[in-house]
This record gives sequence, C-alpha cells and structure tokens, in this order.
Amino acid sequence: MPKKSNAPSGFVRVLRGTGYGLFLLIALAIGSAVGWIGQSKVAVDVIRSFFKPNVAEDTFKANTVTLLILGCDEDLSVGGAKVLKKQARSDMMLVVKLDFPNKLVTGVSIPRDTRLHLPGYKPCKINAFHEMAAKGHEAELTQRAVEFLLPGVKIDRVVTLDFDHFQDLVNMVGGVPINVEKRMKYTDKAAHLFIDLKPGFQVLNGYDAMSFVRFRHADNDLIREQRQKQFLLAFKQQAMKNWTKMPSIVNEGQKVIGDALSSDELASLALFARSVPPQNIQWGQIPVHDAPRPSSDVLVDEDKLHDVLAQYRLVDAHGATLPPTEGKQ
Repeated sequence: MPKKSNAPSGFVRVLRGTGYGLFLLIALAIGSAVGWIGQSKVAVDVIRSFFKPNVAEDTFKANTVTLLILGCDEDLSVGGAKVLKKQARSDMMLVVKLDFPNKLVTGVSIPRDTRLHLPGYKPCKINAFHEMAAKGHEAELTQRAVEFLLPGVKIDRVVTLDFDHFQDLVNMVGGVPINVEKRMKYTDKAAHLFIDLKPGFQVLNGYDAMSFVRFRHADNDLIREQRQKQFLLAFKQQAMKNWTKMPSIVNEGQKVIGDALSSDELASLALFARSVPPQNIQWGQIPVHDAPRPSSDVLVDEDKLHDVLAQYRLVDAHGATLPPTEGKQ
C-alpha cells in the first residue's frame, strides 16, 4: 500500500498513546532554540526566561502543574469518506505532573476503553465523554471524568493535541532516524490508516513516525512506551541538528500543543524540560483488570489504584484516602 506524505483525514487514529512523549519532545525542541531571537514569540520568551530565577514556578505561580493531555480521534462517516466531527472521542489520555523544584516529570496513561459511571451520565467508556460534551465544553467534561476516575488528582490544565501538525513537525526536521525493531503492518481502509514498516535502521517521515510510535497490534503498553521514549530522544537529537530551522520548529510545535498554554508558559516549560534528567522522567498506566470477553471495556483495579497514583506522585503516598467507589464501574 503506498504511503502518503500528507496526513489523511483519519490519520489521528494512529496516535492513541503518543501524547506524553510528543508533549515533552516539543518542549525539548523549543528549549534547544534559545539562540534564535525575534523569529518566534516562544523563542523570545525562552531567552527572557533565562534571566528569571525559578521561571516555571513564577510563570505558573505554583511548584507543580498537573496536565491532562488528550489526543482525539475524528468521527468519520461510513467508509471514512467524510469527517463528521474534527475532534470526537478522546482516544489518548495522559495525566502528567511537572514538579519544578525537583526537576521531575511523572504521569500515567488511561486506557481509552476504561469504563466509568460519572454521576449524571450513563456508564460508558471514558473516551466518550469528549464526544458527549456540549460544544466548547469537551475539555471541561473530560477533565471532570478523569478527576472522578482518579481520586485525589486535580487537573490544572487540559491540553488537546493537534496531530495534523505533528506530521509537519517531523517532516520539518527532515524525518527522524530510528531503528525499527520488527515488522509493523496494519491496514484500516475506513480510517485511511496504512502502517507498513520494515525492520532496520531508517529515517521516518511524519506518517511513518506516527506508525512507529503508535503501532499497538501484538504489543503491550510497556513496549509501546519504550518505543515512544526511543522516538522522543531521536527527535530531540534531530531537531538540534537542524538548528537553522529552529524558529519554524518552535512555531510548529506550538501549533501541535494548541492554545492551552501561552507562549510564556510554553517557554518556561521548554527550559524546565531541558533541565530534567532522563531518569527523572517516569510514567506508567493506571492498574486495570483484563477486559471480560466479548466486552472491550476495561475496569480499573481499585485495590491498586491509589498505590500506582502515589508511585507516580499524582497523590500523596500517605494520608490520601479514596472516596467511595460506587458508580465507577
């Protein structure tokens, strides 16, 4: 199946689960652009931030910030010929905590099929709340659902990623050199999705990069997370090699993140991301039970949930208590 250089309408379906690494790599790329002044508002703010102590804490007026990062699927007509809704179900959900004083980034992913009974709504998969919300309130309702699912977690900001710009971002740096460890092939004609990667070292364009980081067939979440971290580091190195294009990379990166963060906030996160050592970037997944067949719904393991949230510092390890679990499953 021929590959397409431009992102097709159903392209975002390949992106479930890449947002955490994507968010960080954009910040890292922007952070490496500090030598460019005047060509990018974010780059200007990065330069200014160098002269401010504790810039992230000052910018956000807090020592920590917890973000809910969403990657949303398009709602397609039968056969995929028409996009009915640009951003429908939130098929990628990540909760990320940025600890500025300790230079620590932690977080958990939430499976899109996690079953949730939010008061006032019928039981459904958590990715449906973004679609059910009134226009303009999608992020608000999804945030409410996630906070109900994860007791004790308070979301400070919701970031909805624009994946159409992601392909442009990867192509802008000339592609990303990656060693593809195995054959990856999957086709979904209705979604215009054609994953076709062969093993070996190669330079991935935007489309193939997304195929690489999101390929989920015959893989578990741990393997996908390792693949995403591999891509994150490779993208950072490639972006820094293309320093002459850095202003454009910075601007395109801001488009991917959208308007959830101001240029000043994004600049401060860029500098923060540059200061975080690799061992201080830790993320996992909320604990779940195996989905009962034939149902695809995923049920949260309530007995382990608090310990996992504490492990990734989203709640206090001691003293935090779970509210009643009635209505969650």
